[in-house]
Amino acid sequence: MNGTYLDWAATAKPWQDLSAESAALAVRSFGNPSSAHGPGREARESLEASRARLGLSLACPASAIVFTSGGSEADSIVMLSALLRGADRSAVVSAIEHSAVFEQAAAMERLGVRVLRVAPRPDGTLDPRAVADAVRPDTVLVSVMAVNNETGAIQDLAGIAALCREASRGRALLIHSDAVQAFGKIPFKPVALGLDAASMSAHKLGGPRGVGALWLRAPIQVLARGGGQENGLRPGTHNVAGAWAFSMAAARASDSMTEALSRARALEARLLQGAASIPGCLPLPQARAAGDGRYSPYIVPLAFPGLGAETMVRLLDDAGVFVSAGAACSAHSKERRVYDAMGTPRELSFSAVRVSFGRESSPGDVDRFLEAAASLYARYKT
Repeated sequence: MNGTYLDWAATAKPWQDLSAESAALAVRSFGNPSSAHGPGREARESLEASRARLGLSLACPASAIVFTSGGSEADSIVMLSALLRGADRSAVVSAIEHSAVFEQAAAMERLGVRVLRVAPRPDGTLDPRAVADAVRPDTVLVSVMAVNNETGAIQDLAGIAALCREASRGRALLIHSDAVQAFGKIPFKPVALGLDAASMSAHKLGGPRGVGALWLRAPIQVLARGGGQENGLRPGTHNVAGAWAFSMAAARASDSMTEALSRARALEARLLQGAASIPGCLPLPQARAAGDGRYSPYIVPLAFPGLGAETMVRLLDDAGVFVSAGAACSAHSKERRVYDAMGTPRELSFSAVRVSFGRESSPGDVDRFLEAAASLYARYKT
């Protein structure tokens, strides 16, 4: 690829060696892991080794891992389980969730589940007490993402889980987190955080697309039915090679996390310092500073008032610099739901581009972005 890629939050460049070995594994261990014969047993052994390896990255037993087709399906499995939790039930979600949770909650609402949406503070973080205050006697599910995919805001999951348990007064309550932007990037151990379920995706870590995982503290009832794979929690023939590549990419991310975080913080600081020298350019939220522990350094939004985000993204693309105007899943949407929930002025939210870093991001990448952005903004802003 020629150009400067700074859209790692949308997808990471696949590990070349893992992609090659995964393709070879798909041919070598082609058996269906549900089959009792030799090729099936060989595939099953590979699958279970991958499950155990992924469990190590999460500090949990292998039995807690359910392989899925991605983070969105993992979210859906948990969200839809609320439909089986009695006739009168409610769910609590944040107003800044990824569409995989936010839109699923809207669908559940149409099916009779009362959904309470909690707005964040202006800095993009949630007040744990506000989440707990939304818990009602009929609440069966709370879902709050670990790291916001547009702002990088890190949520206090431990505080949220503890207060929600207290508010539930001993009633059954499932606490879930979409951890797609957290797992493998910042410390994330779901057991220690007090969660019941967490969703992850391989391609954010350089693994293949179409593979993800759901961590479950204990089995749950699910709507899906089929061949009974994954203990009936996710029926469907397993992607053995994909699971292997996911577990390997996760292991690499876990092993290098301290060093990678240090690099990302340095890039964040370089980006914010350079952006401050561009007249009119603002970070979002405006008070964000380098090293602020409320945010993942891997995701940095910058507003260019007077120049629409989609226009800036296209101009940067022509210049060989690749960023996004927000979440990849809503790239063609005109709404800025997350920023609206934060109370961000529209002039800023609709001019905000997302710069995101990955394992190959360099200071030179940041400098090329800043040079191109400064030139284009000066030329095209209104």
